[in-house]
Amino acid sequence: MSGRPLFYTDSVAKRGYNRDTIRGGASDWDVSRPFSSYLRLLYRLLVHPIRFFELLPRVLDPRAPGLFLVFSSLLASLTWFFAGGLYLTLAALLLPLPLSLVLAGIYHLVAWGGRYGYAVTWRVLAYPFGYLLPLTAIPGLRWVAAIYSGVVLLAVGLAIVKEISFGRAFLSCFVVTGLLLFALYPALLD
Repeated sequence: MSGRPLFYTDSVAKRGYNRDTIRGGASDWDVSRPFSSYLRLLYRLLVHPIRFFELLPRVLDPRAPGLFLVFSSLLASLTWFFAGGLYLTLAALLLPLPLSLVLAGIYHLVAWGGRYGYAVTWRVLAYPFGYLLPLTAIPGLRWVAAIYSGVVLLAVGLAIVKEISFGRAFLSCFVVTGLLLFALYPALLD
C-alpha cells in the first residue's frame, strides 16, 4: 500500500482530498489534544499568521473550527467567571458560536468576489475570534487583542484564503472592526 492509510484511496484523491484535508490540516485544531493543539495553533497564528492561513484547509467541514470555538468559549467563560460574574460568564459561554456566524456573514460580504464561500470565510474568522475570546476579560488587553485579531489577523486571513488584495482586506477589516468596537465600547468600558 506504499505507506498510505487505508481510507486514503485514489478515488478519494480524485475528489480533491488529501491526507491533510481528511485528518485535519496543519492549521486545524486537533480535537484529540485540545490544550496542546490550542497552544500550538495560538503560537502559529500569532508568530506566523501568513503561514497559518496558507495551511488552513479550504473545506466546508465545520467540525474543527466549531469545536475550537466551543473550547475557546469555555476558556472565556472561566476567565469571565473570575473577572465579571455570572451573566458575563453565561454570555461568554453561549454567544461566541452564533456571534461568529453573524460576523462571518459581514466579513464574507466585505470580501465579496473573493474565492470560496461563506463556510471558508467562517473558518478564517473562527480561529482569530477564538483566541480573542479569553482575552476579552482582561481590561486593557481586550482592546489591543481585538484590534490585532479583527484588523491584522483577519485581513491577512481574508487576503490569503479569499485571494483578495491585502489593501482591500485591511481596509474592510479596519472599518468593520472599528464599527464593532465603537458599538461595544460602552459595554466593555474598562
